[in-house]
Amino acid sequence: MRVIFAVLLTLTILSGIGLIFWHQEWKFSKPTPVPANFSKVQSGDSISNELLSSLGMKANDQLFIHFYNFDCPCSRFNIKEFQNLVIKYQSEVKFLAVLETIDKEESEIKEFKEKYDLGIDIHLDRHGTIAEQLGVYSTPQAVLIKNQQIYFSGNYNKARFCTTQDTKFASIALNAMVKGKEAPVFPELATIAYGCELPANGNTNTRIDKFFNFLSL
Repeated sequence: MRVIFAVLLTLTILSGIGLIFWHQEWKFSKPTPVPANFSKVQSGDSISNELLSSLGMKANDQLFIHFYNFDCPCSRFNIKEFQNLVIKYQSEVKFLAVLETIDKEESEIKEFKEKYDLGIDIHLDRHGTIAEQLGVYSTPQAVLIKNQQIYFSGNYNKARFCTTQDTKFASIALNAMVKGKEAPVFPELATIAYGCELPANGNTNTRIDKFFNFLSL
């Protein structure tokens, strides 16, 4: 009887874990809901002097901005791809991580810096001001700026694991930018936001989301 109970308990736990993973895959396969007050920003749009100055940038700088959400599993899966880009291009492009958070303490932000050891500037965006001005409402997202204009804004890949070489949109755009080429023309898939809503957009995780986040730490 104990053996049967143990088997049933194991099957129940495994089924529960499988359901959680299925729920996450289903959730993140759908586009992130667009905020009601969203103002679209696209390639070729100019960046204000005020925003550049707040980011410590000059008009002729080339910049790669990475948006990170503490509570988003997609951001954690994506961080390795971002690290690889920093290592490869940091001598040619200025990298910047924007951490949007509305409730994190300074100690947790320090922990992020130490954990990923990126050696780049990190800006807090507690009210989503930077993200809003750059037309970003989801993570993981990247914005590339050249000559004070948006060079690329969109997804790292068509999937959150960044394993498909032909759709590494952020990487392909960055490589073109440092070579002085025109911005690549990508399919719509590159610019439709997938992943997690940024905290300032009112994102609240469900219990099942929080449990999955715990498992993926």
